[in-house]
Amino acid sequence: MTEDKSPLPQALEVPASDQLLDSILEKAATAAQRTVEQFAKLASLARAIEQCNSSPARRAKLLFAFEEIAASAEANARLDAEFFQGLRNGQILKRELRRAHYEHVEADADSEVTILAPSTMTRH
Repeated sequence: MTEDKSPLPQALEVPASDQLLDSILEKAATAAQRTVEQFAKLASLARAIEQCNSSPARRAKLLFAFEEIAASAEANARLDAEFFQGLRNGQILKRELRRAHYEHVEADADSEVTILAPSTMTRH
């Protein structure tokens, strides 16, 4: 049995700009989910530290874990903020749209053949 690999009709193709927006939204959703998970860990640790009636060594370990998660969350948030600020400024968006445009232009150019020959007429 052979599989039909004919291209999608143009009406069904997703424009490059829609693909880019989907990618941006996916990145935003991933970043938000990571932030939610990190804050949930921080909240859990804060409750554990607050209710901790154990040794100072155990409390120090919990505080160290809290600090590690907070530092990681801060670094991730900073990277996400820089990424989305770049999008806002149009740097990444322009670059991606330009790349998609050139890929489209190159694909069109590959489908057509143009022959250039030097002119035999000279002007004096």
